[in-house]
Amino acid sequence: VVDKVIQVGDTLGGYIVTGVHYFIGAGNRTLNNAGQLVFRAWLSDGSEGLYLASPTSLPPAAGLVASVLPSSRAVQLGNPASAFATIINSGATQATDCGMAPVTSIPADLVYQTTDPTTNALTGTPDTPVDIAAGTSQSYVFALTPTAEILPTDVELAFDCTNKDPAPVVSGLNTLLLSASAAPVPDIVALAVTPTGDGIINLPGTNGSNAFAVSTVNVGSTAAITASPRTSVPLNVTLTICETNPTTGVCLSAPASSATSSVSGGATPTYSVFVTATGDVPFDPANNRIIVEFMDAGGVTRGSTSVAVRTL
Repeated sequence: VVDKVIQVGDTLGGYIVTGVHYFIGAGNRTLNNAGQLVFRAWLSDGSEGLYLASPTSLPPAAGLVASVLPSSRAVQLGNPASAFATIINSGATQATDCGMAPVTSIPADLVYQTTDPTTNALTGTPDTPVDIAAGTSQSYVFALTPTAEILPTDVELAFDCTNKDPAPVVSGLNTLLLSASAAPVPDIVALAVTPTGDGIINLPGTNGSNAFAVSTVNVGSTAAITASPRTSVPLNVTLTICETNPTTGVCLSAPASSATSSVSGGATPTYSVFVTATGDVPFDPANNRIIVEFMDAGGVTRGSTSVAVRTL
């Protein structure tokens, strides 16, 4: 059920819901015109109360959605910053002439081409839109080649088809954090994996803990890199990080707010991020996210990745 609010057996305020009552009698109304719903709930600790459920967003209309990996690149002038993208047509009709273009104005040239999603091999013709059948997806590779220096900029991209509204832009999910410098710079390509393999870190209850892993490769120059996690918006969580042994996953030092080490060009350091809930974290994967950033000694972001977070 996409829009379920609550049912017996769910967790509410750290306790199991043993009973739920909705107000549907004469003169009583549970649902208002803002989509809010009030209900009475009985909990396993013997308490009861009135609760107000408010929608965080409207259900998405069937149409286009898109994603980009990796979510950041940092390159030297003249070198292309490449990444992969996918457009999903979740509608019931074919999407025609689907392509991409930069929305954010930056001094860089964009090229893109379709790929085979199983091999990443190039298909089709450069800069040529293609049709996407209903309920299917199309993968692309694209490259932005800077023509001038660019401070770290979250580049928005339009993923659009002639007969569909563009895919919604969600920072960190289908944008590219891009920087370009005249001198060689570190370029940390990072990917995160959660225990469930779905990009969501689930915290068991309002004081539960969990962890996720981050693998990286520096495809740029050698530099001192500081890895640190943060939340995209204020959330009820505490975060620590450590660099790990890539074979065993064991922390090389005690988890802390950040981890700094010298990362050579071509090196592949790995990290663990530990997350502990300090209260409820609603499921809002577009907004409630944990971002891991990789900064050089000058405080410039040279890589990033993120996962969604929620309490269960």
